Amino acid sequence: MGERTSVIRKGKVKMKDFQLRNDTKLMFRNDPVQELCKIVKNKKVLFVYGSGSVKKNGCYDDVKNAIEQSGATLIEAGNSSRERTDIERNIQTAKDNKNELIIGAGGASIMDCAKLTAFGYYHTGDLWDYVKGKKNPYGLEKLALVLMPTYPSSGSENGLGAVAADSENDDFGTAYGIPADYAILTPKYSMTLNEEMTAYTALVTLVQLSASTIGDKNPVSYDCGIAVIRNVLKAAQKLKENPEDQDARGVILYGAAISTSGRLGIGKEENYSYDIYELEFIPEVLFGAAYRKSLTTIFPRFLEVISQYHKEDICKFIKDAFGYEGNIAETSSKIVELFETLGVDMQFKGNVDEEKIRSIDIETSLKENEVISVIKKCTR
Repeated sequence: MGERTSVIRKGKVKMKDFQLRNDTKLMFRNDPVQELCKIVKNKKVLFVYGSGSVKKNGCYDDVKNAIEQSGATLIEAGNSSRERTDIERNIQTAKDNKNELIIGAGGASIMDCAKLTAFGYYHTGDLWDYVKGKKNPYGLEKLALVLMPTYPSSGSENGLGAVAADSENDDFGTAYGIPADYAILTPKYSMTLNEEMTAYTALVTLVQLSASTIGDKNPVSYDCGIAVIRNVLKAAQKLKENPEDQDARGVILYGAAISTSGRLGIGKEENYSYDIYELEFIPEVLFGAAYRKSLTTIFPRFLEVISQYHKEDICKFIKDAFGYEGNIAETSSKIVELFETLGVDMQFKGNVDEEKIRSIDIETSLKENEVISVIKKCTR
């Protein structure tokens, strides 16, 4: 690329209107027990978690100790997920036990399950209408909610979205407007993740930050997004060398929470960068890929394709975030190589079934053949 010439705009230049929200009290705590004691004191608590990793990383013991020390009552909802059947089961458990507060600890699936359990306690009959976007849940009654990410990346603890799946009917959706009351970020909980999973925490966080930052015309929030992205990338590189670096893990936790906070992208005039969340669903269906792999693998190829329509935005972003300049195909390949050096596989294995891709219900500004080309570029 050649140098861009700056254009001096004369007359009135207005900043785009925006509103910052503060629904969730975000707390960074190396030892969260004392804080939990204050929150759960004398309450009936439903503890939502997944397959049991919370018992390996210390989160379970911290929650249990806080419950015991504060005179609260604990009801467990293990083996939870964002499946509709699990959410409905947890809602009924909460009602049967007259729970007053929900704690959700885990990755995105568990935190979303906890959100929908807290909200569904008061909106059981029409919960799926909120998941499918037919109704807006923001500001409506829910149980008190604490979220504790043990797999940092999704930012669900500090965002409004809650994804649910109904696998029996091949359906899914996102209820957008359910905030946690408290989000507690504790770096030690991610210490039990292996090298690959640790790399994914950083890279998924980086991609989500990027989706918020690309195309942002507000110089303050854009520069903030770039700064967080660059620091998350540095943290990933530090953890590659020293997995025990809890400070680096804390940077990733913070980055994940900021990615969904509403404090980035406040000057966006178009939301095309969020199309990546639609495209990432395709490898989940085609190859059974996890969200973390799907989103990370698609990212560089998505940038290359979307640059056909937003070349200036994408070139600026890649230069600012990664320091790469030049041909988009070349810079995209450099990002692929960078991610691979950090310890993740940037290819899917399987056959690209074009007819099946066409049958997947997604909303994107990209053309059908462009979507297929993104998936093909990602598949060996």
